[in-house]
Amino acid sequence: MILSPRDALLFSIATLNPAIAHIPVPIVEELLPPWLRDFQRDMLTAAAAYMRQGYRRVLLQSPTGSGKTKMAEAALLSTTARDMHSQFLVHRKELIRQTSKSFTGSGLDHSFIAAKFDYDPDAMLHLVGIQTLIRRMSHAFPSNLRVVDEAHHATSDTYSAILEADPDAYILGLTATPERLDGRGLDDQFDVMVPGPPVSWLIEQGYLARYEYFAPDTPDFTGVKSVAGDFAREAAAQVVDKPKIVGSVVEHYLRLAKGFQGIVFAQNRRHSRHIADEFNAHGIPAMHVDGEMNDKQRDYFDDAFRAGDLLLGVNVGLFGEGYDVPNIRYVGIAAGTRSLVNHLQWCGRGLRPPDPAVICDHAGNAITRNLGLPDSDREWSLLGRAARRAASGCNDDATPVRQCLVCFRVSYSGVKTCACGTEFPAQIRKVEVTDGKLKKLEQAEMKRRIRAQREREEKACKSWLDFKRLGEARGYPEPGKWASARCRGRSVAAARWR
Repeated sequence: MILSPRDALLFSIATLNPAIAHIPVPIVEELLPPWLRDFQRDMLTAAAAYMRQGYRRVLLQSPTGSGKTKMAEAALLSTTARDMHSQFLVHRKELIRQTSKSFTGSGLDHSFIAAKFDYDPDAMLHLVGIQTLIRRMSHAFPSNLRVVDEAHHATSDTYSAILEADPDAYILGLTATPERLDGRGLDDQFDVMVPGPPVSWLIEQGYLARYEYFAPDTPDFTGVKSVAGDFAREAAAQVVDKPKIVGSVVEHYLRLAKGFQGIVFAQNRRHSRHIADEFNAHGIPAMHVDGEMNDKQRDYFDDAFRAGDLLLGVNVGLFGEGYDVPNIRYVGIAAGTRSLVNHLQWCGRGLRPPDPAVICDHAGNAITRNLGLPDSDREWSLLGRAARRAASGCNDDATPVRQCLVCFRVSYSGVKTCACGTEFPAQIRKVEVTDGKLKKLEQAEMKRRIRAQREREEKACKSWLDFKRLGEARGYPEPGKWASARCRGRSVAAARWR
């Protein structure tokens, strides 16, 4: 007899380890399904341990494409098997249908709390649209576990009202970028964070695709004001919505990614339509889509795109998070952003394996705003950007990059020869003399020496304990978590996440 996933877990409770039935938390390591990858199991095991210690709100940080939905499904299977109620919260309609299909494939029976979807009050698991839930809070059954997708949105008033309405529920947050668009942290919304593997390690292991990053254009955003931590949309559109830059988007797609399916991020709706029109004029089937379109239009796009009838989806603020089409190989970034959250979410759309991706940055985000490449080494924290910079010992968000002036490919600054064969010239800087003040070159040299010293210290560490002691010596607030982060992807004793 073949048991369903839920029946199999109930069987394990009753026969393999009856003691776990008395554990009060919804996630139990013994109930996690066997199809999890090792790092996913380690992260959920850490989350379960935190919950047993009394932490109600646990955040899982793991890069785009690393399988956060699968980790959520494993947690929900454990919760449902224990006859506990659970909810999975999403903030966009498109994600409800996509997530429901994934749940069904994993054997998760579920109902919905979402407009135009069936609602079964007796279901153990509900897939929830937050805008619908906020209107039905008085009718919703209390949950033992609420899983919050794209949890960096949890700072909004809507999410706060939902989470505060049920203080006894356990909260499991999922995000690749644990900070707000303005760089502030999520420490008010979550108690602890479980960090996942870095993008570089996931690429090395084949869990994410390799990529090439090009920056053909670097428009000047000087004078464009910021709103809520990012460029004011309409003002920024005046910079990028020009025939030369729109034409460059199409030109470089034809040169670098012709025939690839992909997504283009535009600054506003007018800009997005201009780009889609230009692609169609060159025989590339593309469609503009945004959040203000009606359901019929958006469903048409989704069906046509997944079927391959449309090669390109040109969007505004719609598909930066959660949207998953396996064969995306091209990402066109035509929108300027100051936000590391936006930058990494956009780039991550193209990193699904196995085929390498082409990312074309037509707004200069990686270069002019120091947002870096998708696999730059970053130290995440619930405290946000300031804590991340303090941990890395510098003011930049990412490893320095340089650009080839022949092919426009962006590489790390330590690379001496571009992939196209062009040798990078030695970087020579003039010394600017300023009375009684530290020169710019001296500041750069001092920063370089500090980084080199820190690298030597970390290279000498051979185990998790070595890293922990180094973190304590540096005065980090949570040296154990920092040690686990440094061990990821390195050939040291603590290869598994803690």
